[in-house]
Amino acid sequence: MNKQSLAARVTVVLATLGAVTGGAAFSAQAVAAQPQAPAVSTAAQAGGELFPELNGLRIRAAGSDDIYLVLDGKRHLIPSSVTYDALFRTTDGVRLVLTTANITDGGPLTAYAHLARGTDDATVYLVSNGTKREITPAALDKYGFDVEAVRTTYPSVLAALPTATPLT
Repeated sequence: MNKQSLAARVTVVLATLGAVTGGAAFSAQAVAAQPQAPAVSTAAQAGGELFPELNGLRIRAAGSDDIYLVLDGKRHLIPSSVTYDALFRTTDGVRLVLTTANITDGGPLTAYAHLARGTDDATVYLVSNGTKREITPAALDKYGFDVEAVRTTYPSVLAALPTATPLT
């Protein structure tokens, strides 16, 4: 990992930790105290980096209203408040970060993405972008998904969707 790439990772992790601990001002000062990296890292110019350690976080960059969900180390735009409300319990879990630009853009979630389970199975899935992703019970809590919002559907509807990697 080159120095620019490392500086970009440290910036995102410190900003995220600051937001998580309520010390956003402190984290901004900590980042400012770091040796100055170029304004845009090589990784950000190439589309960003993967941050699997942030999986499950909902993030919002300072000065922006856009909220992203981190899946597979990539940021995915939550396209509307309707989609947000169909997936998550509250907005309390949204973390404020300095920037999202250095996290690889995974594309937006589908408008009206939702949680679903079959009538004959208790397995919960995230349905978005033409696929279904199983959500383990631990991931339901980790991601802050709203179990009350899970839709029950016919098993044949879920069976018709391609299966993507489970959320754990």
